[in-house]
Amino acid sequence: MSAASDAARSNTVLVVDDEPAILDYLSQVLEMEGYDCRCFEDSKTALAYLSESQADADLMLTDINMPEVDGLQLLRTVKDVRPELPIILVSGLYELAIALEALESGADDYLKKPVRPADVITAVTKYLHGNSDEQEAAVREALGEYVAAQGADPRTSEHIAAVFNQLGFRRYETFQHSKRVAAYCRLLGEQCGLAGEALDHLEVGALLHDIGKIGIPRNVLLKPGPLTDEEWTVMRSHPSIGHRLMARFEELTQESDIVHAHHERFDGEGYPQGLAGEAIPLGARLFSIVDTLDAITSDRPYRKGASFQTAREEIRKMSGSQFDPKIVESFLAIPTDKLDAVRRKYPDKPPNPETLAFQA
Repeated sequence: MSAASDAARSNTVLVVDDEPAILDYLSQVLEMEGYDCRCFEDSKTALAYLSESQADADLMLTDINMPEVDGLQLLRTVKDVRPELPIILVSGLYELAIALEALESGADDYLKKPVRPADVITAVTKYLHGNSDEQEAAVREALGEYVAAQGADPRTSEHIAAVFNQLGFRRYETFQHSKRVAAYCRLLGEQCGLAGEALDHLEVGALLHDIGKIGIPRNVLLKPGPLTDEEWTVMRSHPSIGHRLMARFEELTQESDIVHAHHERFDGEGYPQGLAGEAIPLGARLFSIVDTLDAITSDRPYRKGASFQTAREEIRKMSGSQFDPKIVESFLAIPTDKLDAVRRKYPDKPPNPETLAFQA
């Protein structure tokens, strides 16, 4: 048995699923890694177990679609009693409303069935033996530094902090890409004649553009290979999730519009609403250009980042199809040294599977 498995032996994982075959599968995967499993075919039995004062429980895996008390009800009840207990949903169900309810009910993570053994172990290890607390602390520190730099408008700082405090940090695991596209957006906004609060709204919207990915199942978000059509449908829900999550902040209406529309295309072939032309919010039209700029010039596991000149040429080719032609003209007028200054200020961290998902 590996050292990792030896370390895992002291941890108790509760597995709740009304399908015996899946219950057996998940418990066998975990037990092979040395975890002690407690299996339950319904939520009521799991709750009865947790009501015992000496009940061991370090993490819970639960299905959603179960009779009588479903997984979301179980999630809410357990979080009221044991808020510190990590809960990972493992379900074949995935809809926008379910994802939102899971987030709002306190789910720590989400895996979509069918789930590979490696996905189960990676998710469980993250919360029991990983560095999730360190990652959260690192994001908090980076956020604090960014917020401090927004001293010209304290309201902007308060709004950013409010979103992150409300939605949590654990699934938003990289910040460099977001800070970089926010800075690029501000440059492009200035080039287009924006100033004052309009620039602040643009920058914050760019910073939070992928916040909806906290609601995407981990094994879809971090899948190493090509996504299936069903998985693409799931992935493409993240702008709507982000928009809905931010809608609770009345002060962030313009920012949430950017989040909602950041994958729309000028020709109407984007998602989730299929908006076209000037029906796409201005901030989202600006953002889509700098997001593509960052994608082209950033390193990937399968290629090195290209030059700014290459990115300019690619963006020029997509003028009128993916991008607003007028904004492309403004982008092409930005000196390369200004773009390079942003890249040097917010360099990529060493690639790892946890950070790559938010740089796509």
